[in-house]
Amino acid sequence: MSKMRQLLHEVTVNGTARKAYFPYIGGKTGTTNDVKDIWFVGLTANYTTGVWIGKDTPSNLQSIYSRTRMC
Repeated sequence: MSKMRQLLHEVTVNGTARKAYFPYIGGKTGTTNDVKDIWFVGLTANYTTGVWIGKDTPSNLQSIYSRTRMC
């Protein structure tokens, strides 16, 4: 496994994407500074996918973010 894949896998083992864990997955989570967007991009050896949570008219998503945070 490449160093980058190891780092991305670590996010699902011990980081902010623990709820997305399964063997051989890597991922990256993120949000905007004002919590108007929340996203996750995950990958395996065969697939890559992304999930974005936001609103057409930007507004604070802190209540959703607080329920999904792992730290």
